Amino acid sequence: MENQIIIQIGYSILAVVAPVLAALAVELIRRKLGTEKLKRVQEELAAKQDLALLAVRFVEQVYVDLHGQEKYQAAAEWLTARAKENGIQLSPDEVKGLVEAALRELKDSFGEEWGRQVQT
Repeated sequence: MENQIIIQIGYSILAVVAPVLAALAVELIRRKLGTEKLKRVQEELAAKQDLALLAVRFVEQVYVDLHGQEKYQAAAEWLTARAKENGIQLSPDEVKGLVEAALRELKDSFGEEWGRQVQT
């Protein structure tokens, strides 16, 4: 009789603990997968930003006769082509945002010197 009570208590404890442990395991797996996905997204964004900086620098160096929209279009086309070569998908809105952000970053980095170079 005493053994049955101990066994029954053990089963009761196990009935409470097992679902809690299962829930914790599921949450840990979910977080691990979420962390890995977030890391992949961050790496892809960094690659896109690096390509955008290269695109803007390339266009500034090679297409000195182009200005405004023509220069943006050249950078957008170069960026899109390089991204496609590397298996990176870009929407037109992403291209615009990346090119504009890269241009802003370069302008902020080089300040007035950038403005004088662009004007000449």
